[in-house]
Amino acid sequence: MQAEEQEKLSIEEKSKLFIQLLEARKKHFAAMRAQEMKNKPPTKAQKRNTMSTYLKNMAGYNHNQLKNKSFDDIQKLFDKAMKRVNTFVDMDTELMEGSKVRAEGSEITF
Repeated sequence: MQAEEQEKLSIEEKSKLFIQLLEARKKHFAAMRAQEMKNKPPTKAQKRNTMSTYLKNMAGYNHNQLKNKSFDDIQKLFDKAMKRVNTFVDMDTELMEGSKVRAEGSEITF
């Protein structure tokens, strides 16, 4: 605001504007702190917990099997399970490729 406009405002209006400014700054910095927390990489314990949960739910391991394993052992098991998921080929895809090969092999040339 310009100096003239500031002189026209009463003390109550100035205090309301000041309180609004403080609240806006508080919200801004709270959002910045939350954003910083979200952007932190997970800790080793958090990674281990996530991998163990995945292995229990998707790979069929139970708690006793994973309890005494080190982080590296769990990571190897997790990588193995993820590799199996990532290299999955749908059965329909295999059938289509097989039929293409058979069709190419059975073509008659004149």
